Amino acid sequence: MNIPIHRQILIPIVVIQTATIAATTAAGVWLAAARDERRNVERLAAVIDVLDRSSFPLTSRVLGQMHGLSGAHFVARDSGGRVAAASDDALAAAVPAAVDAPEFRRPGFESWRQWPTLSVAGRPYYGAKLRAPAGASLLVLYPESNWRAALWDVAAAPVGLGLAAIALTAMAARWFAGRLGRRVHRLRGQVARIADGDFAEIDPGEGRDEIADLIASVNAMSRQLRDMRRAIAEAERTQLLAQLAAGFAHQLRNTLTGARLGVQLHGKRCAATARDTSLGVAARQLELAEEQVRGLLTLGRLETRPNRPRDLAALTRDVADLLGPTARHARVSLEVETPAEPAVAEVDESSVRAALLNLAWNAMDAAGPGGRVGFRLLAGADTIVLEVGDDGPGPSPELAPTIFDPFVTGKPEGVGLGLALARRVAEAHRGDLAWGRDGGWTRFRLTIPATAPEEAKTRDEPRPDRG
Repeated sequence: MNIPIHRQILIPIVVIQTATIAATTAAGVWLAAARDERRNVERLAAVIDVLDRSSFPLTSRVLGQMHGLSGAHFVARDSGGRVAAASDDALAAAVPAAVDAPEFRRPGFESWRQWPTLSVAGRPYYGAKLRAPAGASLLVLYPESNWRAALWDVAAAPVGLGLAAIALTAMAARWFAGRLGRRVHRLRGQVARIADGDFAEIDPGEGRDEIADLIASVNAMSRQLRDMRRAIAEAERTQLLAQLAAGFAHQLRNTLTGARLGVQLHGKRCAATARDTSLGVAARQLELAEEQVRGLLTLGRLETRPNRPRDLAALTRDVADLLGPTARHARVSLEVETPAEPAVAEVDESSVRAALLNLAWNAMDAAGPGGRVGFRLLAGADTIVLEVGDDGPGPSPELAPTIFDPFVTGKPEGVGLGLALARRVAEAHRGDLAWGRDGGWTRFRLTIPATAPEEAKTRDEPRPDRG
């Protein structure tokens, strides 16, 4: 049987606190009662001592005054056993004969428990018989109810405080255990939801304790699991993409290469006029299509090539030149802004070229006839940013969160692989691909780590032969 955690906390705390407070209260009550009892017995002993040493006659008036001082009743009897005086005549008449027994003769004065008890008129008393001059005797009767009342007077305050302390402890323990139990219940529910695939986070609350730290850790685990599930889903989509693109890309690349060679051979054999550039345009378009196919192979990682130091400024200008005929045909204006000095980075030139081509194709489609597309390269000390922008309307809000995922596209005839390719190229070069709207332009920024010119020159030099 499962026992709730608040009961596991509440019950031991209440039992321990109750036992502790009860023991402390009982000890205090016992000490106080013993002290009060000793004080009352000593007061009575002093009164009896005064009566023993007095020379005045023991009259009912004197015994009544002694009763007021000590709370005990006194009965004086002559040598014949007749009542001579009493603090209470009715009580004196009801005294049983058992008071003459030997155990009633002058007991100890340390505690009432040393005094024998007897019943007078149906009420319990502590009794003692003292000798008086000329064969007379003095009976001392102390009501047991007075002792009990004095004991309760002493114990009332500690017992009340103890009960209040127990109640407050139980309430505090219940509140604390309930609060802790509710937080643990929320945490258990979150873990159950995570097991069902719901990675929503919960508020750790205002308190900074171990439970809050545990909730924060579970939230961090939930975020990691959510990211891992997204990464696994993306990996599965990429793997499917690679399988689909493998056969198609290889066959298409061979076909495109043969077509481009055929166009080039035809251009060499047939003398064309200086004004006829159709074969050159066709060759450039076939080269452009071949670069797109290389991009598909790069996305699927079916081809791996070592990175080499390359001038990305020259590469950007080359891509713009390659797209020139297509842009003129689409009536899109191309703008190129690159520095005069080289911007060197270690890259796979074909994959970076394919990424720029895909970004540029998307930009020209977004800009439309009469639109503008801009290439810009920003070279820093540590990074190089290749920026492709257009003055089109930009992606729709529904498309923006998943714009880099494979097969996500806003064009009816689109496949949704261009931006996925560009992001994969950025990740392969330990860089980043981001986008944003700036002054009516949509700008995609491909960031790649830069390479120092001296280091690039060293890596390009041939290694000496050690043989």
